[in-house]
Amino acid sequence: MDFLYLDEVLSPDNVGQELSRLEKWFNDKSDWLIGMIPNIIAAIVIFVGGWWLIKLLRKIINRALKRGKADQTVISFLDSVVNTTLLILLGVCVIGTLGFDISTIVTALGAAAVTVGLALKDSLSNVASGTLIILNKKFRTGDFIETEGIIGEVIKIEMMYTTLRTYDYKEVMIPNSRLTSNNVINHFSLDFRRADIPVPISYKEDIEKAREVIMKLIKENELVLQERNNKVSVDKFNDSSVDLIVWIWCKSENYWTILLSMREKIKNALDENGIEIPFNQLDVHFDPGTELKKSIVTVNAKEEK
Repeated sequence: MDFLYLDEVLSPDNVGQELSRLEKWFNDKSDWLIGMIPNIIAAIVIFVGGWWLIKLLRKIINRALKRGKADQTVISFLDSVVNTTLLILLGVCVIGTLGFDISTIVTALGAAAVTVGLALKDSLSNVASGTLIILNKKFRTGDFIETEGIIGEVIKIEMMYTTLRTYDYKEVMIPNSRLTSNNVINHFSLDFRRADIPVPISYKEDIEKAREVIMKLIKENELVLQERNNKVSVDKFNDSSVDLIVWIWCKSENYWTILLSMREKIKNALDENGIEIPFNQLDVHFDPGTELKKSIVTVNAKEEK
């Protein structure tokens, strides 16, 4: 039975029918492919030309914003939004040129956008937060901000992330939603700020003498804003020291120079004037009370025996 079935399948009539079907299929596909060549060429031209136009448009917008003296933060954010939007439109145009139904694609994209929006709600939150950051202008490119224990210069603000450069030259990317939901300290947004320097001195030292030594350094420093309330006060009493707090006002751009240089100058000035900066220590005092005297008498009695 198997041989008879095989003979029927491999009969000249059946083989001829299958070959004719294959030939027809190849002819149909080749005709479709030849008919699609103009569309493919047009899609390639649109893609290459559109890519070039997007880059040109971005350059024109950036130059216009710079000429209008727009903030670098706004320029960076708008460039990111324009680039993403135009690339999506270019992709739709290319797909439509290939012969696909654009209305169906747009509907599918809308449905996909809803699904993706639910799945990527955190990303959409970052985009919304980035827009709020640009509109509110709480900080901008070039500012030094602090959030969640991270301190750095704002390098760029984009649709989803803000990039900081730390003092030790590391780049940190922070989601925009965290910057709008958490506290952000802008260290240099104002024209001037105060440097606070704690200075411990020994309990035996003269507080007024230490104040005079430090205030002399403050008055001799050209970077200090002398018209502001610069002062040296007692901050707290520690176990091993009296802690003074030194307030020094300066322009924001001179903050780190003042902070680092004055620490060293205060240390050297206190050493030169014989004012001790103590380290943590514990003084133990024995009170020869009744119990201690009894112990000593008992020990002496045992030694005599």
